[in-house]
Amino acid sequence: MRYKRKDYFRYEFKEPLHAFFRILRVGRKEVNTSKGEARIINISPNGMKLNTSLDLPHSDGHEVKLSISFHLNKRPFHLPGTVVWKKKIAGYNYGIYIDLDETERKGLVEALKVYASNHDNRNEI
Repeated sequence: MRYKRKDYFRYEFKEPLHAFFRILRVGRKEVNTSKGEARIINISPNGMKLNTSLDLPHSDGHEVKLSISFHLNKRPFHLPGTVVWKKKIAGYNYGIYIDLDETERKGLVEALKVYASNHDNRNEI
């Protein structure tokens, strides 16, 4: 899978957005972990940068599938994600690929536009 950061805009949160995640699969093994806390640093319709204190098993070469939950404008989002990169910075930063259908993508874009207009007009959309 190829991660293409430049396909869509990327919204940078002034204050990281609180989120939760669960690991659903590591490699070919299905798992069901408890919720981990995270912060969304930035997001686009195809991906996000996620920060957490937890060290996910990405470095051993196994694909890690997540379910990421957060609220944007009081609307709940539950997005499927795949870890594509990992960096140890203030805990761990992860690049997450999110695979949305066109309806889900449009819903996320609209929610981000509303959020941006209500929170910080200096961010580009």
